[in-house]
Amino acid sequence: MPKAIVFDLDGVVYLGARGIPGVAAEIARLQKKMPVLFLTNNATKSRLEYVRHLAAYGISAKTDDVMTASYGCASYVLENYGRGNRVLVVGEQGLREELENEAGAALVERRAEIVACGLDRQITYAKLEAALRCLNAGAAFILANNDPTLPREFGASIGSGAIAASLIFASGRKPDVIVGKPSAYLIKKLLQIHKIKSRDAVFVGDRLEIDIRMANKAGMKSVLVLTGVAKRKDVLCAPKSDRPWKIIRSAADIGKALGI
Repeated sequence: MPKAIVFDLDGVVYLGARGIPGVAAEIARLQKKMPVLFLTNNATKSRLEYVRHLAAYGISAKTDDVMTASYGCASYVLENYGRGNRVLVVGEQGLREELENEAGAALVERRAEIVACGLDRQITYAKLEAALRCLNAGAAFILANNDPTLPREFGASIGSGAIAASLIFASGRKPDVIVGKPSAYLIKKLLQIHKIKSRDAVFVGDRLEIDIRMANKAGMKSVLVLTGVAKRKDVLCAPKSDRPWKIIRSAADIGKALGI
């Protein structure tokens, strides 16, 4: 039996504003038996905002139970560049708050030392142009995640990677680091906080090339749910690195699949 279960959010726990049936009840049942943690590539909210967001779906969590790409970006900046850097953010309030609170960043619109890019649903040409100028002047380029799309209840929406693509193409530069999945940076930090070894944890996700690849790379047992992006037929043509340990219909079935 695993010592912890980590859930992706979009496409696993909910789709847009709609909770996936049975998942909240299953999480509540599992929380009585072991640590249940949450990890998302989404950088639009802070960890505290995600605690409140999960509560709206009937899911109880503490701040340290949640790992986000916004917090991951701030942690990476602090660990690799120190405090007090001038940062231009292409992104939303959650990424801005985490950079200010965790890394002591000074948020600026020009002459930035670092450009941090995430999903930005208020993106403007002027914001991209300002980021491009900083990148061309030598600013570090940090990308929250490279997800091309975001699963919603009505289908796919534009993701962080699609926004970053314009900066990558215009500047001729790749990001210096992509903090989110399939990088193992976020999951290693989350498991470290809870003193859990990766081999003792299960990750539940909906994307083969992002969630499952990350879990396999980190040495976790990977479980694919069919409520989000990937479908069963996609597994057949996936490389070994992206093949899940188990496939289940929904995260509501995870306890049964693991015998818990």
